[in-house]
Amino acid sequence: MARHAAWERPSFVGSGRIKHRWRLSIRRAHVMLAEKVSNSIARSFRIPSVPTIAVRVTGGSQIAFSHFKNQRPQPGLSIPSAREEAFVLNIPLAPAFFPIVSIDGRRQSVAQKPGKVYLFDLASRNEVSLSASYDSIRIHIPRSALDGFESEEGMSKVAGLRARSFGQHDPVLYNLGLVVLPLIENTIHSTRALLDHIAVVLFDHVVHTYGDIRRKAASRGGLTAGHVRKVSDYVDAYLSDDLSVSALGQECGLSVSQFSRAFRVSMGVTPHQWITQCRVERAKELMMNTSGELADIAIACGFVDQSHLGRQFLAREGVSPGQWRRAFRR
Repeated sequence: MARHAAWERPSFVGSGRIKHRWRLSIRRAHVMLAEKVSNSIARSFRIPSVPTIAVRVTGGSQIAFSHFKNQRPQPGLSIPSAREEAFVLNIPLAPAFFPIVSIDGRRQSVAQKPGKVYLFDLASRNEVSLSASYDSIRIHIPRSALDGFESEEGMSKVAGLRARSFGQHDPVLYNLGLVVLPLIENTIHSTRALLDHIAVVLFDHVVHTYGDIRRKAASRGGLTAGHVRKVSDYVDAYLSDDLSVSALGQECGLSVSQFSRAFRVSMGVTPHQWITQCRVERAKELMMNTSGELADIAIACGFVDQSHLGRQFLAREGVSPGQWRRAFRR
């Protein structure tokens, strides 16, 4: 059974029911996209549903990441998926040879290699040999996500995505795919803030590399003092929740990408790094002032579990939470 992650767990915050309903609608949209993509892959390639997660990148638009893998070759060609206004980027994790790759009836053989990216337009009729063994990260990018990027960034229209060649060398996307892989396979390994950050970086790279859009000079503007206060208050109030960068951006009236850039200018770190540091500081407060178990403190601070707290605490403080608490008591 495939795992589909929404990354927008609803909670009663801010303006109450209105904001709660908004988060519920976003969560449903994310689950729907993840299920749609996973089921489409399974049907086309005659394999079980694949692990898929959907992440919001602009406005209400999402992109989906799937771990696309099969080690049981079959005869014939894949079933063409329903045509739609979307693009797929296939990032091989291992070499694979496809005797036939057919795009709108034009056939060729393709030897896929790690480090190269293979772009498909889903408005075309795409078919590939099922006789290949393959292991890839698949990124599904709806046209609406590109339109949202144009609107939020004030950029010229992204006509579509195009590669210089079928199998364009792209080490950046390959390495980002490796970072996303464990998050697709087991979403408990991470927080939404981390995946939001990775998705924004990846999407920005895709738009400027394959969308024929020149990168603008980096904005030097940071968050206003009022924005910093809003974000600090929000994080302080809901630190135990699985905070997302999109929720923080909404508090400031900014898109995910706008907020992430402005936040880094003002704070010197990414939102994910800052949230993690806030959680470590809250854990220290609870260890100083309560006798609670470390497992309970970890959950109260928004960590996935005690081991998650331990890894982050050790990375920042140089000692484990237990060692730090014993030293404080002495």
